Amino acid sequence: MSDADAFFNRRRVWQNEYWRLSVVLHGAVVGLAHLEPHRHIPFITDLDGPEAATLGTVLPRVTAAMRRATAADKIYVYVFGDRVPHLHFNLAPHRPGDALVGGPGLVRPDAVEAEARAHETAAAAIQHALAVPSVN
Repeated sequence: MSDADAFFNRRRVWQNEYWRLSVVLHGAVVGLAHLEPHRHIPFITDLDGPEAATLGTVLPRVTAAMRRATAADKIYVYVFGDRVPHLHFNLAPHRPGDALVGGPGLVRPDAVEAEARAHETAAAAIQHALAVPSVN
């Protein structure tokens, strides 16, 4: 999947036996990440096996780490499946006044791309947050 990381200009910040998390390093949303299984699973309706059994613990863990690391109010979770036939959860940190909007058009049309340094900082902070054991 390093080809996908290069194609989408993202950095792998965490993985376990079944899942991996990569942070996108461009765009208007700082800390936007893709959570996806290692095994090829085309769509969420095909989710089964150990990935299905572990999603309920993995998703809260990575989104909580992202929220802490990016100082977001919440993490939006999107699953589309229209462009890439490989299950991935788009995880978007949301802060008041940022580029995200609810409903159709997830990012404001007039949103300005955040600086590369902000993306790198968010990716490093998320990676660090996932390296530290949870306090839960």
